[in-house]
Amino acid sequence: MLLSLLSIGAAQALVGCSTGSASRDSAAPVPETAPTASPSPAASPSPTAAPIAAAVPGADAGPAPSPAPIPAPHPGRPVVVSHAPGRTRRIALTIDDGYDASTVAGYVAFAQRSKIPITFSPNGAYRAVWDRHAEVLRPLVETGQLQIGNHTWTHKNLLHETDAAIRADIEKNEQWIQQTFGITSRPWFRPPYGAHNHHVDGLAGELGYTRILLWDGSFGDSTLLSPEQLIGLARQYLQPGTIMLGHANHQTVLGLFDQIEQLIEQRQLEPVTLDTMFGTSRAVG
Repeated sequence: MLLSLLSIGAAQALVGCSTGSASRDSAAPVPETAPTASPSPAASPSPTAAPIAAAVPGADAGPAPSPAPIPAPHPGRPVVVSHAPGRTRRIALTIDDGYDASTVAGYVAFAQRSKIPITFSPNGAYRAVWDRHAEVLRPLVETGQLQIGNHTWTHKNLLHETDAAIRADIEKNEQWIQQTFGITSRPWFRPPYGAHNHHVDGLAGELGYTRILLWDGSFGDSTLLSPEQLIGLARQYLQPGTIMLGHANHQTVLGLFDQIEQLIEQRQLEPVTLDTMFGTSRAVG
């Protein structure tokens, strides 16, 4: 069984999404090791819309507390990351998309129960699924257990889009994230399908997304897998320093949370958000 799972992992584990592909020169994450890309030239600032942040409803009578101010963008040279820096037992669980309501609800419940730090990168196109969990997720975001990254609004392959469309797709998702979760996703940007190049990275950097997020391990669940396949990939890739990719799209993972949590504990891994792993901050953006 283990050999068959490893063969599945070689074919599927580092696939970011089920549709679309990127050319080899786009630095898409298809090899077993982390893809790399030379940093793009320093980008110039772009005009910024006024930040939007909704107050968190208070449980007690009286005025709601003022939301934390959302920092302005800090344009700069983008850096591609796919593995934890240095030698560490830290791992980052990064969960994308979210078009299946039951799977999103399951991840929210798992985060509440386990207290495990997770970085979600949802697409605003699925806001009908995510918005219903906003009141539960916002306190977890505020305490730093959860982080929100930008994965674009539409989940299109950016290598096929115009500059204006790329900017609009990122900025629309950021506006929704601010309104829904009361926080910025900057400086973290995960390109859909892992499809990016120096030009796309530079556009993201102009908007303040100076960390281009890839991965070096995956649950392989951008497509529907059996429980045996998914947990086999978890065993293969949940290792010290891994940035683990998952998707809130298929319900297979719902019956495997306990096994994943046990695997993390047995291997003495330390789940953290990207902010903790790389020293970034939502207060700085």
